[in-house]
Amino acid sequence: MDPLYEILSQLSLGVAGNAIYDYLKGVLGKTPSKKEVTDAIQNLINMNGVKMNADTVITALAANGFFVIENSHLHANDSLVFGSLNGGAVISNGSQLSTSKSATVIGQGASLQTSGNAFISHNPDGSISFNVGSVEQKNK
Repeated sequence: MDPLYEILSQLSLGVAGNAIYDYLKGVLGKTPSKKEVTDAIQNLINMNGVKMNADTVITALAANGFFVIENSHLHANDSLVFGSLNGGAVISNGSQLSTSKSATVIGQGASLQTSGNAFISHNPDGSISFNVGSVEQKNK
């Protein structure tokens, strides 16, 4: 295996691990137990090297668990929402979120992380917004 790729892989695992730890500590208000960490890991979705295309809309929001995307490209022609409702989400290491009018490109070694009720939205008009609060509130 390429040594640089191995180091970057370890860094991305560190980002995801730190994000899960910080999320649990914030939710629980204390250092999580081994069982609490195990339960959180069971609610983890990790996408690596995925290409996802939609004709209109993609909404990728972690409801209660944790969502990690690496080396992937999510594309929806009209709009795309990525983040978390009551969990956490990380997009990192060469990933891209795009629509026909906008793109967010995350370089190798970089990441964008949300926790709680926060998300990035690629809107139909081509604008990109960073939001805190529910998707329903944003659409009012």
